[in-house]
Amino acid sequence: MPLHSFKGIKIGVPNPADLADFYAEIGLQGEGEHWGTRDLPQQIEICESPYRQLREIRLACTDDADLHVTAGRLDALGIACELRAGALLAHDPLNHLDIAIEPGPPVELQQQPARSDNQPGDRARHNARAEVVTEASPRPPRRLGHAVIGTPHIEPTRKLFVEGLGFRLSDAISGLAFFLRCSPDHHNFLIQPGQIPYLNHYAFEHDDVDAVARAATLYLERHPERQIAGPGRHVIGSNVFWYMKDPCGNYFEFFTDMDCIERDDSWQARPDWPLEGNWSIWGDPEPPEVFFQPDDIDEIAAGQREEYGS
Repeated sequence: MPLHSFKGIKIGVPNPADLADFYAEIGLQGEGEHWGTRDLPQQIEICESPYRQLREIRLACTDDADLHVTAGRLDALGIACELRAGALLAHDPLNHLDIAIEPGPPVELQQQPARSDNQPGDRARHNARAEVVTEASPRPPRRLGHAVIGTPHIEPTRKLFVEGLGFRLSDAISGLAFFLRCSPDHHNFLIQPGQIPYLNHYAFEHDDVDAVARAATLYLERHPERQIAGPGRHVIGSNVFWYMKDPCGNYFEFFTDMDCIERDDSWQARPDWPLEGNWSIWGDPEPPEVFFQPDDIDEIAAGQREEYGS
């Protein structure tokens, strides 16, 4: 498959220093404009912008031949693109989003020691307290796993990402929301309805449920007003989730245990998930209103009108 990795994103905010401080607070590594994890040190780039926005996504493919094939598909869709410095650069004019694809091998994450659990009939931890109780500091995020946008241009955006860029469909909600993957993850990019194009959230993968819960708990002890939704486990994708807000107003997710699709022919995509009743199998039964109507949506709309005239 040509696309194999979700490499990272660029986020624009009016106050980049606040976002950098936040990334340091939650355990990312970096400084200034570039942040990431131990295995993926520069997954997130920060830039100054008059309003918060997703400026770019970066993807990885197998080789240079994939770049030329993708360029041909984008050209057929009327999407401008160019090959420059070994990468394919394109622009989504409807969602004001730059896209960069580079060839290279997938990055394998270093495996962390699994925590020992005591379960009925299987007592794996003997004469010791649980690791999450005794560890000196919480386990940091392992990587940026996916990003989600809201857009009024659902079908053209789906067409660009699937027919142009080569994402695969994992699941869809009633033709309105599309869970797309460019790696074995159930989704690396999600398109859902929005009155204007905007960044709905971005998500950091953690080692396990304990890592998600402890990291979120510590963050909310310091910033209780930034709770959005969770904890819970999604139905679509199966991942455990906890959603919060960063200091610039972006929603972010801590997640773990997402469905993994190693072979396309082994997964049956379901295109007709209903609108109701598929948010979680436990936890909050439905997403909060602000998940689809952020408090700053009017500010984002005003910024887009000034920058793009629409």
